[in-house]
Amino acid sequence: MRNWAEGVFALVILLGLGAALFMFSGESLGQGSTATTAPILVDPDAAVRGEIIAGNTGCLACHTINGTPGSGPTWKGLAGSSRPLQSGEVVIADETYLANSIVDPGSQVVAGFDNIMPPEYADSLTEQEIGDLVEYIKSLAS
Repeated sequence: MRNWAEGVFALVILLGLGAALFMFSGESLGQGSTATTAPILVDPDAAVRGEIIAGNTGCLACHTINGTPGSGPTWKGLAGSSRPLQSGEVVIADETYLANSIVDPGSQVVAGFDNIMPPEYADSLTEQEIGDLVEYIKSLAS
């Protein structure tokens, strides 16, 4: 009889500890801290400037904003997405990746596309203009 009572007592303690951990974790069952993605925050004024820059510099001749690929990847849904590269690596299209893709397009070429983007944008665009383009691309995330 004593072994049965000790087993029940141990089970009650384990269930109590599990409930306490669940209550104080701040997370729902089945969700871990890596299951959430930070929202993409966009500076709307910079995004409007970026849209103008994209039109004036010819970006939209190769990059679409409607989800269909052109000779370059579409910008619709790009920001925040995972990008398989020709190297086999997979990266997240965060602000750093987007800016780098503008100034050094050959360094991380998306799988399925050729390295045809001219590298001249590093010299012809200001840091502010590059930031504005990144904001425009981010605005097309959803």
